[in-house]
Amino acid sequence: MWQDRFGYTYDEAAALISITKSTPMTSAQQPMITPAQARTIYLLKLDGPLSTPSKVQEIANLPAIPECHLGSSDDGSSMFCKVDGRAKLAIENWLSLHNKDLRPLFVPFGRAYKELSSTSLYPTLGIDTTLPQFRPQDPQFLDHAHSFGQKKDQFPVRFFFYGTLASAPKLCSLLSLPDEEAPVLLKASVKGGTMETWGNGKYNALINGSEDSRIDGWAYMVISEEYEDALRKYETEAYEVVKCEIEMEGKNVQGCTFRFTGAVD
Repeated sequence: MWQDRFGYTYDEAAALISITKSTPMTSAQQPMITPAQARTIYLLKLDGPLSTPSKVQEIANLPAIPECHLGSSDDGSSMFCKVDGRAKLAIENWLSLHNKDLRPLFVPFGRAYKELSSTSLYPTLGIDTTLPQFRPQDPQFLDHAHSFGQKKDQFPVRFFFYGTLASAPKLCSLLSLPDEEAPVLLKASVKGGTMETWGNGKYNALINGSEDSRIDGWAYMVISEEYEDALRKYETEAYEVVKCEIEMEGKNVQGCTFRFTGAVD
């Protein structure tokens, strides 16, 4: 009966069940990780079976070879590659099956996450880009080309600041600016955000607000990726870079700001 119905005997079925129970969980069976965990960036030390970026790409099933960095310490130099939370989980799952003794070194890449889509409004302050009205439309039905705001690698870029970054001395310190290059901060505002706090009121937290909500602050032109990296490092992984429309000097300009990603007070 078993063989006629399922294609194998009862004893064969029992053996299959026994094998399944004794087989370690694969990556597909591992618990899901949150979006915030998935996009967290780490620097993975290249060592052992993870000795090359190509091997990391293969094990983590990455679409491209990960970016590499050279790290130095008193013990010498080591190579690291940049991976996200999904890749970290895939690597840990692979090692649990093939090399349980290896404990890879993942160093949190503590800076604000940035991934600006060039084909949609994602991510934009105050906008849920999954809603139909904010999704990209077919170009043939548009009178003019659609603008999706600031591009990921577009510099210079206007940033909207609030809190501690809206301070010329702080920017001079973070960006190592000489005295003759005092940063120019212009009064500005953005819509779609609301201000909260986190860390028991210690830190400001700009989060999504209503469409008509307005936050006042300052606009600053970030001239290079190097300067932006310094700002992202200062804000840490508690924030993310998002697109926004900045109102300043009587006009609206495309830019970016730092949106808080955690739980507010």
